[in-house]
Amino acid sequence: MTLLKEYLKSQILKLEGTQVQEIQAKSNILVQHYFKISKADLHIKDIPLSAKDIINLDSMFAQLFQNKPVQYIIGETYFYNDKFLTPPGVFIPRPESELLVDCAVEFLSKSKDNLKIIDFCTGSGCILLSIAKKFPNHEYIGLDKSELAIKTAEKNRKSLGLKNVQFFNQDIFEYNQSKADLLLCNPPYLAKHEIDSLEQSVRDYDPLSALTDFKNGTSFYKYLISNFNKLVKKNGIMLLEIPFSAVTDDIISINKNFNANKSLFYKDLEGKNRVIKIY
Repeated sequence: MTLLKEYLKSQILKLEGTQVQEIQAKSNILVQHYFKISKADLHIKDIPLSAKDIINLDSMFAQLFQNKPVQYIIGETYFYNDKFLTPPGVFIPRPESELLVDCAVEFLSKSKDNLKIIDFCTGSGCILLSIAKKFPNHEYIGLDKSELAIKTAEKNRKSLGLKNVQFFNQDIFEYNQSKADLLLCNPPYLAKHEIDSLEQSVRDYDPLSALTDFKNGTSFYKYLISNFNKLVKKNGIMLLEIPFSAVTDDIISINKNFNANKSLFYKDLEGKNRVIKIY
């Protein structure tokens, strides 16, 4: 009978070079998910594998070796200490985006109740739901033009048991409803020419419409910033995730050209500008 540790070793031996350590970490995630065991159990226990287990694991590892993101293989991602469904076709939440949540928490912790928080390009809903979980006494709305994303966000809402959040399948460029006290957005910010240089696991699997505006990467910023006063209430703020690239300079120029609002940058753990607050 094949044991789990022996099986994992045989899979890792199929690889060469610098991929090994990365694949090993992803392999552990796959196995933990499949057997529903903790990281500690994975190292302590040596589980005997049935023929069915081997068939299922072979299929999962075949996808992993094709550079398919482990989050799409298992269909879920951890974000801000909670588990979110992320099926193929829905943008995988990145750890860097947790800073958006932190910035929102900073704002809401100093605010009154019954505010309206709107999240454009909500995807899996992870950012909005993470905030709603901490501050339940507000109204939350998430928009995305992807029907699959909205269905997934709604499932994630139900999983977390949140009742104060609504998701709508709508293009943000067509939004003309009420203003927000806090407007959030992690928009597609890659320029079209940058797509070819992305890692294969991103380029081939993440939805391109969540990565790029298919132009120069600034379309969403131009729309959001130029329409600040139409989208955000008086004394409200806009929080946008930004890339660490030349686009950042473009965003600063856009803000200067389109309105006279103040702006403030928040840095990520690497000391790079990651979120801009406009107020």
